[in-house]
Amino acid sequence: MARLAGAALLVFPAAAYADEQKDSGQSDPGTWRISTGVNYSQGDYGEAQDTKVVSAPMAVKYRRGGFSVRVSIPYVHIDGPGSLLDTPQGRDAGFGDDSGFDDNGGSSGNSGSGSSSSNSGSGSSGSNSGSGSSGSSGSSGGSGSGGSGSSHSGGSDDSPSGSDTVTGGGAVVGVPGAANNRRSGIGDIAVTLGYSFNLGESTYFDLSGRMKVPTASTAKRLGTGKVDFTVGGDLVQDIGRATVYVGGRRKFMGKPVGSTLRDTWGVGGGASYRLAGGTVIGADYDWQQSSSASNGPSSEVTGWVNFGLTRKLRMQVFASTGFTTNSTNFAGGLSLSYRLN
Repeated sequence: MARLAGAALLVFPAAAYADEQKDSGQSDPGTWRISTGVNYSQGDYGEAQDTKVVSAPMAVKYRRGGFSVRVSIPYVHIDGPGSLLDTPQGRDAGFGDDSGFDDNGGSSGNSGSGSSSSNSGSGSSGSNSGSGSSGSSGSSGGSGSGGSGSSHSGGSDDSPSGSDTVTGGGAVVGVPGAANNRRSGIGDIAVTLGYSFNLGESTYFDLSGRMKVPTASTAKRLGTGKVDFTVGGDLVQDIGRATVYVGGRRKFMGKPVGSTLRDTWGVGGGASYRLAGGTVIGADYDWQQSSSASNGPSSEVTGWVNFGLTRKLRMQVFASTGFTTNSTNFAGGLSLSYRLN
């Protein structure tokens, strides 16, 4: 199943991208972005003491129409007895890659509604609880409406199932008897591919895949040392300036020798709304199976806001909390995304 997930991760978005290149006649050069940020989470995850996690990812993303690929490399610091299954990669703040829209919310007069990448995006946080699977950081897809202010973003690594956002509840697992110490280092690299399919009537299906590359230290309990694959899909609907979505994902865990980790399911949904001037606000809910059969699931809610600082620079801030023992007590952070072209 893990190999099948890996094949889906690489083949489906790549095939769709090849078709898009053929249809467009190579006329669209695509968009490059770089991003960074900081993420914090705190929770006890069923243990007597809290575990605190701070991560600072650096990422580069390429988007062309409905296709996108993102590579993120994080630095992580952990304080407490918990162990990391996956490194928090942060949220993608990069909306507005349509040539008819500036990142600060301005329009250049493109009021048509058929562009293959729209002007903003939604952005759920996603919890990944207990499994370290991918959470969400914004809906994607190829909506267009340069002048309508749609909240649907173009590009699939923003999709709720396929992004790199991993909050504390999803990244951390409690380990009874583990040392309560501080450690830090390079975390796990994440590679995310995706494609958004236009189903008509402002409806989209966002297919995404994520591979976790095990670059984090197992001796410091910063990672499992194994490759993980996550595949997901989201049904997204634009309603004027609002966007709503519902989706699910399946994570195939790389299992170290002797571990009891299991593959997990996750589901989520949310809504966002574009305000005047290009600011987007949203709220999302995420439910995630635990990677351990002996632990219960996580259940988390997140609020977020995304806004332009300059024509090419955007910021996103978020905060979330959980409702179950294995959820994070609090998570929050910010991200910056700069468009290179």
